[in-house]
Amino acid sequence: MIYFAILAHKNEEILKRQIENIQYFNPESKVVLYNGGTDKRFGNSLNINICPYSRPLKYGNLVPFMIDVMKWVEETGVTYDYFVNLDHDVLFIKHGFESFLDKMMSGYDCMGPHFLIHNTPFDYPDFGPSITMWREWQRWQPFFKTDYFARFFNPGQIYKPGIVKRMLEGVNRNRLEALLSSTEVFALEEMFFPTLAMTEGAKIRGYPWNFEQSLEFVRHLGNITKDEVRKAREQPFYYWIHPIKEEKLEEMSQWILELES
Repeated sequence: MIYFAILAHKNEEILKRQIENIQYFNPESKVVLYNGGTDKRFGNSLNINICPYSRPLKYGNLVPFMIDVMKWVEETGVTYDYFVNLDHDVLFIKHGFESFLDKMMSGYDCMGPHFLIHNTPFDYPDFGPSITMWREWQRWQPFFKTDYFARFFNPGQIYKPGIVKRMLEGVNRNRLEALLSSTEVFALEEMFFPTLAMTEGAKIRGYPWNFEQSLEFVRHLGNITKDEVRKAREQPFYYWIHPIKEEKLEEMSQWILELES
């Protein structure tokens, strides 16, 4: 069973369409919402779990989203096979994601898109978030106790329950909150979780994607087009797309259902 955590803070109707899309293509899954905004009533009409630790988040530092949901999931004793984080601009495009995870995650604790390991500032000198991490590495290195940090693209990170438990047990929350309150590392969540998992002994891998090809279907900017969805549906390892934002998400989710029928 997949436990999906969604980060969102506005437009319940579009979020409703996203949740319907997730549940259609992953019928055995469960969904929890993390309300990252200031409207405490957001999501109340959707009949899904809302993480009680939700709090307003700052763009570029979404670490509290995943760590708060992981904490809540552990406290509630939910049974699951895979913990998966999603942004508000992700859509599924075909069935089979859980079977894909069963195959790809055999022998692994976690998996994420666009997996990289940064050993020196010269490894990926054009990657903006890593530049900001190297600027603060003297503060984060004692926290991780490593000579490197890892990176996943943010949405679609996968963690098994065993590594979730070890990550939570290994984190000094007071120290982490102090670091989070003052950090200027951009997209910290992309580096924090895979690095923390590796420090806790995780066996880790990336999605089985060719990087250049994957940017047609999973990227930072530019809404995914219908032609790209058609192409992604024909590929063996692509089950979701990113980004597809706001009204475009509502339109695309309906169009994908029409393709299914």
